[in-house]
Amino acid sequence: MGSFTQRFKRVSERIRTQGLFPALRDYSKTWIRIIPFYYIKEVVTSATPAHLTTIPEGFEFSIFNREDVMVISKLEERKDYIYEQYAFECLNHGDTCLGIKHKGEIAAFTWYSLEKCRSWHYPTMMRENEAYLYDMYVLKSFRGHNLAPVLRYKNYEILKGLGRDTFYSITEYSNDASLRFKQKLGAKIVFLGLCIVLRNKHSIHWVLKRY
Repeated sequence: MGSFTQRFKRVSERIRTQGLFPALRDYSKTWIRIIPFYYIKEVVTSATPAHLTTIPEGFEFSIFNREDVMVISKLEERKDYIYEQYAFECLNHGDTCLGIKHKGEIAAFTWYSLEKCRSWHYPTMMRENEAYLYDMYVLKSFRGHNLAPVLRYKNYEILKGLGRDTFYSITEYSNDASLRFKQKLGAKIVFLGLCIVLRNKHSIHWVLKRY
């Protein structure tokens, strides 16, 4: 109990001197992870610019299979923040991976779930007209080709064909690039939340502010 009390006092003192979110980010790799995040609703606009839906020349879109997921799971540039079995866990849950390749090489990918958001941040079930979108990633060597918005709109198109018209995603508070990307496509923040993960085993979350 004393150890927990001491840790709590250190967290409180750092929040007092640094401010809430800068202080919380300092604890992201310790026994307790404190993660502020945005829960976001994504919408499909009636008029979408062609450059946001046209796949660049030399690239091709597809639904990824298990062999593609194997490649994703072993990407060296993601090893610092995604463990190897993560991609297979997503696949085994029944989620779908969409991607873009260039001459057979994976350039970008993303996932969606028709069932639920399984993220530590805010686990919640999806309704029959909803889907949860997550893990959008463009490999470093293929950035600058506008692949992220193209892949997002391909995702929207597939989900609309499945009768889904409302999409949700999560962006961590510190990820300004992700937030700008989504807002550029018309996404709206539903609420600002706070998630606390204890030893990667348990999580609790709160809604701090609704928009």
